[in-house]
Amino acid sequence: MKKRHLISILGILFLCACEPQGVTDLAGFVADDTVRLEIDGERVLSYDPVSCQLAYNEKRCEFRLNTDTMLDYFVLSLSEIPANPKTAVTATITWSTTSGERTKNNITLYAKRIQGDILWLCDDSCRNAAVVRVLE
Repeated sequence: MKKRHLISILGILFLCACEPQGVTDLAGFVADDTVRLEIDGERVLSYDPVSCQLAYNEKRCEFRLNTDTMLDYFVLSLSEIPANPKTAVTATITWSTTSGERTKNNITLYAKRIQGDILWLCDDSCRNAAVVRVLE
């Protein structure tokens, strides 16, 4: 009986250890159309119409989200705007943190979903993800 109990506990620990940590849940990610940036599975910043502003530069393929105070922000620059799901683009992401600005360069993001003017973008590892809106 003790041996079976120990094997069960070891099995549960093994399963828990195999779950990826710090990644975006892709099913939940594409179900939510809130403009946002997620890094390592955590929301860095989400659009709130009361306290945030959105901007889009068509020429640079650049998306911006910032709070009204300009203290919290992210900028996502793409090599091109993907026209179809599964299209790969090269990106640079810059965002504010409590300890200063962070940047990730030359990230390959894939269009996971495109609906109207909203793009859901995520890398292969699901560590870097963003939902952006093409403003006209």
